[in-house]
Amino acid sequence: MYGGIVMRDIIYIENKHFVGITKDSFKLKNVVDESERYFPFDEVDYLIFDSRSSFISERVITTCVENNIGLIFCDKTHTPQLLMTSIYGQNERFKRQSKQLAMSKKTKGRIWQKIIKTKINNQADCLKYVVKNDKVSDIVRSIGKTVTEGDKNNHEAYAARVYFSNLFSKSFKRGRYDDIINSSLNYGYAILRSAIRKELVIYGLEPSWGIHHVSTENPFNLSDDIIEVYRPFLDALVVELLNNNESEELDIELKKEIIKVLFEKCIIDNKVYNLLDAIKITIKSFVSCVDKNSATGLKLPTFIEEGR
Repeated sequence: MYGGIVMRDIIYIENKHFVGITKDSFKLKNVVDESERYFPFDEVDYLIFDSRSSFISERVITTCVENNIGLIFCDKTHTPQLLMTSIYGQNERFKRQSKQLAMSKKTKGRIWQKIIKTKINNQADCLKYVVKNDKVSDIVRSIGKTVTEGDKNNHEAYAARVYFSNLFSKSFKRGRYDDIINSSLNYGYAILRSAIRKELVIYGLEPSWGIHHVSTENPFNLSDDIIEVYRPFLDALVVELLNNNESEELDIELKKEIIKVLFEKCIIDNKVYNLLDAIKITIKSFVSCVDKNSATGLKLPTFIEEGR
C-alpha cells in the first residue's frame, strides 16, 4: 500500500517517503520506487509519521501550522510521542484562557459529573453490544445513575472495576502493562488524546488546566478529562480486533487498525458522526461552557443503538 494507510482526514506514513509541498497539496514520494501521490490540504486533518526513514520539508511544517493540520510523530515502537500543532492565530486566546481559569468549582464539578455519567453509560453499552452481557451492563449503568457533582464518591473507579473484569477477564488489570490488551488500549488512547489536544489548542484553551485532572507534571490535564467519555469506543474496537487477531503482541498491522478508531461511529448532538468529528463538536461545546461558566450545553458522544 502506498505510503501506508490513507484514510479520510489522515495520512499514515510508513516506509521510506519524502513529504513535500506542491501548490495546494502534500506530495508523498516513495524514495524506493519514486512513485508519487498528492493530497489537498483541505482534505487532511493529520499527518502521522511512523517511519524513521522518512523525510519532511520545512514547508510541510509551516503549511500544517497555517492550516491547523496536526503532525504526529511515532517512536521506534510506533507509539505516538509528539504532536505538533499551532498555538497562534486564536484572536481571543488570552480572553478565553482567562475565562477558563476563572471557571467556578461548581461548573467544573457539573461538567465532570456529565462526563463520568456518560462514560459509564458508554461502558454499559459496550458490555451490552460487544460482550452481549445485559446483566452486567445493567449493573454498570446503575452505577452511572448515582454519580454526583464532581463524582466525589469516585463511582468512576467502581464502574471501571466491574467493566474491565467483564469486558476482558476477571484477572485483567488495567494499566501501563505490556500485555497485548493494555498495549492496544494505551496505543489507541494515545491516538484519541492527540486528536483532543489538537482541538483544545485550536480553540485557544490551556491544555494543562483541567477540570478534574490537576497534575502539575501533566501538560495535558484537560485532554485527559475530555478523553474519558471516548475511551469505551476504543475499548469496543480493541475487543473486536483482538478476537480476530492471533498475534500475542501489538504489531504494526494491529496498530494500523487501531488508528481507525477515529472513524468509529457515535451519536452526538442527536446525529451520527465519526469520533474525529465528534471530538470537534465536544470541544466546541466545552468552549461555550467556558465562556458562559456553565455546564449547560456540553455535547458528549454515545453509542449507536445496537453497537458499532
